[in-house]
Amino acid sequence: AWAEDHRQVIRLRSNRDLLPGGHLASRVPVMVEWRTSRLQGEAPFAILRNVNYGGSILERTTVLHSVRMPLDAVDYVEFTLVPLGPGGRRGPVQHGHLRFVFKPEARPLLLSLEGAPTGTDARIDDLVLSWEPWRYKDDGFNFIKALGNDFDLSLRAYAGAQRYLEDVLEGHEWHSYRLTLPGGAEGVFELLKVALVLGDGAARQVLARLFDHVETTWLKEAPPRDGSNDLSGADWQALRRRIEESERPDFDAPALDDQELTYQTLVRSCAALARYTVLLTARRLVDRGLTDGIDPKKLPDSALGVTEAWMQTAPTADLRGLFMHAPRALRFIGRHPQCVPTRIPGELDAVGLLARRNGKPWRLHFAPKALQPYDSEGARRFEIEPSGAATR
Repeated sequence: AWAEDHRQVIRLRSNRDLLPGGHLASRVPVMVEWRTSRLQGEAPFAILRNVNYGGSILERTTVLHSVRMPLDAVDYVEFTLVPLGPGGRRGPVQHGHLRFVFKPEARPLLLSLEGAPTGTDARIDDLVLSWEPWRYKDDGFNFIKALGNDFDLSLRAYAGAQRYLEDVLEGHEWHSYRLTLPGGAEGVFELLKVALVLGDGAARQVLARLFDHVETTWLKEAPPRDGSNDLSGADWQALRRRIEESERPDFDAPALDDQELTYQTLVRSCAALARYTVLLTARRLVDRGLTDGIDPKKLPDSALGVTEAWMQTAPTADLRGLFMHAPRALRFIGRHPQCVPTRIPGELDAVGLLARRNGKPWRLHFAPKALQPYDSEGARRFEIEPSGAATR
């Protein structure tokens, strides 16, 4: 019933409710309801499932919505770094995500509130797309463990205010860089499509694989239907086909390989995948002849790195083993500087993909004692005047 009705809202216990196989249900990836979306023509839009908005980090609840999102109404996009460890903004441990801010007159609509009585605010201002490890219950994340292939990959979607609130309550700040893509609005449209298609494709592959591994358990433990626990194998296969047969429109769409469907600290981290999405989009635009504002000769290779054999043994290595792996890690980082999130803005700037102010990449610092990204009117919009000053 949930699969067929995209107006339903789900409220989950963030650290308790599980899918078959042990994956946390609250970390389910964003998926596109292709059958009712329209990517081409006038006023294109996408129906997104599993958009995180309205839960509470204090009580560990997550609320997932379906959203009708206009694809041609993005005002601007930011590449955001969130320092997570020592060193603050210059520290080596950073989360990275993409934030799409929509024009005030064409914001995404929460479908559960569509048609609600006058006075209901049914729209959100922005969408944060964040690549994350899909964890299990009581399975803590650390960067050494994520060198292996223990965590499936999940592109999670948040209303921006929800994600910012969660980050602030955990003591984190946002350092956001405004992207400037060739083709202007067409470039932004392409970036949003590429991000969603990559995430949706990965989600369907991971979920289909999960279905294969846990069919017996699910058939045994599924909740009763119509008063009896009679979910059949045919029902199970229908659910699986519902995931696999996305009915996505036929267009030139990118995809991650089967070997790229796990989160990996050095190769497929959140920041590395956000970078990959931006560079892949820029390459697609250049191939169409859109090069305004960038130097195609400086455009880095958008391909993701390859996981090396030593990475698989690092999570279970003792202290001596970690010291032995250190030279390999340093060599890998030397060959792949994008592994260090703080280097990504400079790399994007060198190509011409970042807005600039006073000769430097324009960085907005969002924090309780710095700029506020939201107020009672929604997302705050900052622009650069010809003098180089930032204004709201």
